[in-house]
Amino acid sequence: MVKIDLILARHGETSANAQSIMQGSLVNLPLNELGRRQASALAEGMKDRNVDWIVTSVLDRAVETARHVAKYHPSVPFTCDERLNEISWGEADGKDMMTVDPIVKPVTQGWVSGDFDAKIPGGESANECKDRILAAFASILNEARKNKHKDVLVCIHGRIMRVIMAALVDKGLRTMERFTHANCCYHHIQVEVDDDEQTMPDPWTLKFEVVRIDVRDHLMSLQKPRI
Repeated sequence: MVKIDLILARHGETSANAQSIMQGSLVNLPLNELGRRQASALAEGMKDRNVDWIVTSVLDRAVETARHVAKYHPSVPFTCDERLNEISWGEADGKDMMTVDPIVKPVTQGWVSGDFDAKIPGGESANECKDRILAAFASILNEARKNKHKDVLVCIHGRIMRVIMAALVDKGLRTMERFTHANCCYHHIQVEVDDDEQTMPDPWTLKFEVVRIDVRDHLMSLQKPRI
């Protein structure tokens, strides 16, 4: 068996985050000034940690965040995978959260109650996210095993982090909301995979262990002092 450590990091802040705009896969913005500082803080926190491979979605905010970390690990491979993109919020994407709450809230409440096929018109369901995430992680684990990458940074998005943690750790989607996150926080999980390269890993059947959840230690210097 081969043990693989996965650091699941959320991207830094964008103008959409700052302005409470729905930001799914249909919105592709760079980091704002605070987001760049958050990404730098994440990079500082990761600079002395072993990193064998960096994987990110193809969306600019995730790639830019991961590039900050890569400055301290310039020799490691860097891969972008569209299967790791944020969920699509369909017709709610790019709109003010308060304005679209009447169409978003019934969907997210449906997920909590077990209706994982619920989705916003033109958007993506929790089940659809889960399916592409499981496929992406099968590939990630397979490549990590073949190339002996024991420490993998995966830079992604908030809702996708919830889907990953619920699906891989809890083996379901009902618990998505228990996993909190902030921009440039990370979850650290571990998994053991069979070292037989003839067998494609099935993430659904593997036991993912939690090391730490919602790690924000590296972001403490960015917090505003209390008055």
